[in-house]
Amino acid sequence: MEQRVAHDKGFSLIEALVALTLLALVLLGLLAGLLTVYQHNLLNLLRDEAGSVAQECIENLRSIPFDSIPEVNIPCNNPTEVNVRTPCLDTTGVNLVRRQLRNVNTTYRVGWTVVDRLNLKEIDVMVCWNYRGKDFTYSFKTFIGR
Repeated sequence: MEQRVAHDKGFSLIEALVALTLLALVLLGLLAGLLTVYQHNLLNLLRDEAGSVAQECIENLRSIPFDSIPEVNIPCNNPTEVNVRTPCLDTTGVNLVRRQLRNVNTTYRVGWTVVDRLNLKEIDVMVCWNYRGKDFTYSFKTFIGR
């Protein structure tokens, strides 16, 4: 007498395709999450670099003698030719600083305001940049005394 097996062991082709489809959907969701995390991480790196640019400008301004720091107001919202000689500029005389982070070339626009307050100079450095069509600004304020 022949015995027939009622339930074969193993997967059918349909079950394997359903499992692969579910796995692909889960992996696509994880990939989207990874891309979002990468974009936010890059944005944080760009902001940190803007802070470094502002700090560098402040330190360069601090190296100038107190009476030689001119009272100026230079915006960062567009690259402009600046008449005031200051260490915040690149070699071409335009208030731009170019940096590369993770193969992303970014141009930071640096603006600063110096207000004379008797024996203090109030310095506000603004660093502006554009990333993926959005404008960002980082501001750093300090005081320099006689």
